[in-house]
This record gives sequence, C-alpha cells and structure tokens, in this order.
Amino acid sequence: MHEIIDPLSPLWWKGIVSCFIVISLVLLFFNRASSEWKLGFTKLLSYSFILVYLTTHIVAIVAKEWNIQDYIPLHLCRISFFICIIVLLTKKQWMYEWVLLLAMSSGFHSILTPELTMGISNWYLFDYYFVHGGLMLVPLYLTLVLGMRPRVGSWWKTFLRIQIAVVIVFSFNFIFDANYMYLSAKPLVDNPLLIGDWPFYIFFLELFVLLHIVVIYKLTPKHI
Repeated sequence: MHEIIDPLSPLWWKGIVSCFIVISLVLLFFNRASSEWKLGFTKLLSYSFILVYLTTHIVAIVAKEWNIQDYIPLHLCRISFFICIIVLLTKKQWMYEWVLLLAMSSGFHSILTPELTMGISNWYLFDYYFVHGGLMLVPLYLTLVLGMRPRVGSWWKTFLRIQIAVVIVFSFNFIFDANYMYLSAKPLVDNPLLIGDWPFYIFFLELFVLLHIVVIYKLTPKHI
C-alpha cells in the first residue's frame, strides 16, 4: 500500500510547487488582512483539517482499506496535524512551540521525500500534500501573521515532549505490529538522514530532530 513519489518526477514537482504557492499566497494575503479576517481564517483552517481527516477515513472504510497499521494518527506528522487543529482554535503556547519547532520541519522533509502510507489515489494524494503543507503553513501563519513567539527554553521542552510520544508509539507498534513514526523499520524513501539499520537510524533521527529544533529556535524571536 505504501507508495513513493520519485524525487524530481513531474508529480514531485507539482506537489512542491503547489504547496509553495498556496502557503505564500495565504501568508501574503492575511498578513495585510484585518484582525477579524485573520482570526476567522484560523477557525476555517482548523475546521478544514477536521473535514479532510474525517473524509480520508470515510474513503478508506468505504474502500475497505482501513486498518490499524496505517490509519491511526500516530505518525509524527499526523500527531502534529491534530496539534495544529487544536492550536489554531486555542492558541495554546506549548502546542504552538510544537508545531513551530517540530512539525514544520517534519512537514518539509515529508514533502521533499514523499511516502504515501495509505496509497496514491487522487484523494490520498491530496490528503498527503494538504496535511504536510498544512504543517508548514500553520506555524508560519501563527508566527508571521498572528505574531506568536516561542518562549525562552522551549526548544528542550519540545524535544522532551517528542520523547513521550516516541515511548507511547513504540509500545503501540510492538502490540499491533505497526510502524508508526517509523520506529520499527526504516521508511522506504531515499533520505540521507536515514543512516544505518534498525535501531541505529532512530538515534540519528533523534539527533537530526534536535538539530532542526535548535536551528528554528535560534532563528525565531522569543517571548521574554
């Protein structure tokens, strides 16, 4: 069921260019919009996330494709997707820091090296780019349009939070023979950050996650 989109293929370019255009247009438009429009869009975006998520599961159930190994939202990007839904509505500070420091880079890498875990039908293709493009749009929107900022020291707290998720997901994988967050086996994509076999690539991924968090944290103005 897992499908890879080859880097530099026409479909790969369409996905990247579409995400870049949509994200850029949204940021440019709403950066000049009124406060009422800005806040209204956060609700609209959150509700659209919910609608897409529910539609994907309905499509899978109707097609008799739904299974516990692929459709539970326990991949890092799917966990972050739910956090995006909540932070858009609540502006919860730790959730904002999660999507800024963690979700944005995971969405970016997922678009660079796409692996569609649910297949490559038209809807699943839309779902993939909608979700991972959204992981980049939400933190940029909250930061550049709504003016939210991470707290001092939020980088290490965010890194600790992801470790809690790793422990929970690893246990789920063991019980249900799944591979969420790719903790049981490497993803199929050709990504230079995937170094070594199991379990060594996990330690390298943890290191790269930490580096991404620190770099984004350093580049973003802070709350004092």
